[in-house]
Amino acid sequence: MEILRIDGDLVFLLFHASEAAEVGETFQIIEKPDNAKGIVVQIVSNDSHQYPGIEQELIQIILENRLSTTNSPLNQELGLGEIRNLKVAKAKIRKKIENSEWMPWDGWIPTRNVEVTQVSAEVLCDRIMPSPSFPITFLKYKNEAISIDGPMLDQINVITGVKGSGKSHVSKHLAISLSHQGIPCVVFDVNGEYSNLPNVLTLRWGENFLPDLAELDYWILLQIVDLINPLPETSRAEFEHSLAVHFGARKRYCEEQNLPFSIDIPYLQNLTWAGGTYVQDAIRRRLEHVNHLNLFVREGQQTADIYTDFNQIYEAACNGSPLVIDLRSQKLQMQKTLTNILISQLEKICKIESENGGLKRFPFVFFEEAHLYIDESGIMNIITRGRHIGISSVFVTNTPEKLPDNVFRQLDNLFLLNLTHKDDIRRVSENSFTDEETIESFSTRMLPRHALIIGRVTDRYPIIFDVDPLPPNVPPTGVTRTPWSRFVSQNH
Repeated sequence: MEILRIDGDLVFLLFHASEAAEVGETFQIIEKPDNAKGIVVQIVSNDSHQYPGIEQELIQIILENRLSTTNSPLNQELGLGEIRNLKVAKAKIRKKIENSEWMPWDGWIPTRNVEVTQVSAEVLCDRIMPSPSFPITFLKYKNEAISIDGPMLDQINVITGVKGSGKSHVSKHLAISLSHQGIPCVVFDVNGEYSNLPNVLTLRWGENFLPDLAELDYWILLQIVDLINPLPETSRAEFEHSLAVHFGARKRYCEEQNLPFSIDIPYLQNLTWAGGTYVQDAIRRRLEHVNHLNLFVREGQQTADIYTDFNQIYEAACNGSPLVIDLRSQKLQMQKTLTNILISQLEKICKIESENGGLKRFPFVFFEEAHLYIDESGIMNIITRGRHIGISSVFVTNTPEKLPDNVFRQLDNLFLLNLTHKDDIRRVSENSFTDEETIESFSTRMLPRHALIIGRVTDRYPIIFDVDPLPPNVPPTGVTRTPWSRFVSQNH
């Protein structure tokens, strides 16, 4: 293998087809005779070698094969066949080598008097992924088990690829591995794919999860009314004012009676609301609607199979039980409201964990197709405030173009599976780790159950890993319901 030319950060390597130079492979190029300096390059594409006379040679071959009565080519020298076996590998410069140390590339390039050798899996991973303090293990590189360092996953992560490429497979591995490390994991699930995780606690709002309105606040109720059946402006102003007054009065009463604070929708329905008959009737109709939706626990409704206290649920997540919020049964607008409520609860928990001697048990929150139920401003709030309050996020999507630009500009780690759409490739390439050519080259060639990982966990070096199978009884994808399944059953 020899250097054909160097153009900017691109190195073109000439090699024979018998040599291995597959896309994604890493080579070190050491300048002779001192062997003190060099560069690390990674193959991003392979091309046929163009040389003078190739067109004439091919024409001759075609004509001779057409006109000859034998299968033996005429008037060709043996060497020409070997010339046709030459290839050109296009590689990106990733690092500079100086006295055997890898460091960021500063623009230095070698002469053509070099030795080119392939970097082994062991050496590559040792250079960019040293022994982790908190190992997260579900990957292999060249059949060698590789652990990534858990703390390097903090803050903003994206898992993306086309439908069926294995996004959920990777995200489930992350949730399982982080939970095993004692990290609370919360998953917003719109497709029902995560309820089979080990030790999982699945919440379905309105079924087994009925939060206590007293544990939330009056603005939660106000937000839900604004969503399902907004009040006219005058009535809404009166409702907001009176709601705060009624909550305050109820708290004072409970304190005076040495009782825990309690309040529910039936209690509010029995109160008198100011503003005249028209306003009172409008408020009562909204409260009746909310009561019918069965979103909050009522007095005497508490049972062992209904979860009401989100703080207690979070304790379970801190002890190794991934918390899955199953949003499938909720309409889109309700998904948005309930998600906002739960994110606000997570923010409160993070504040408590960071203050008053808290244990700092900050969560990883997985958002499956976040753009469907969180608007752009909400996503921006998550990624900007999350760094300051302790929330780490994992966005799982097959349409990265729908995520705001800043998600990729502030990205910490990218898990990239097969991706083919040009706009999605361009959006993913807006991260600061690598370039669009690398993203396109790797993502369009990705094998099943493989993922390109780049970011803090790989010291910004793009590597394609083989993803392990999931544990037994954990399906890699959700169940697809099809009208054809009944014929399969009948055939059986």
